[in-house]
Amino acid sequence: MSKKKQYLKLLKLPGRTNPVARAPILSKGGAHQKTRSAERQADKRQLRKLVAKVGADHGPADLIA
Repeated sequence: MSKKKQYLKLLKLPGRTNPVARAPILSKGGAHQKTRSAERQADKRQLRKLVAKVGADHGPADLIA
């Protein structure tokens, strides 16, 4: 065996990665966005703020009409 072949054998170049073993979430990519649950929670917080604001304008006397 020539010295060049021995040297190349010692290098052990990295082989291909197994696409099945890779985490599929890593290949998703794309723009950064909030998750659906985060958007839903933000909507709930916004609704609670709005209800609290409307409720602050009206006192208990306004309920009796």
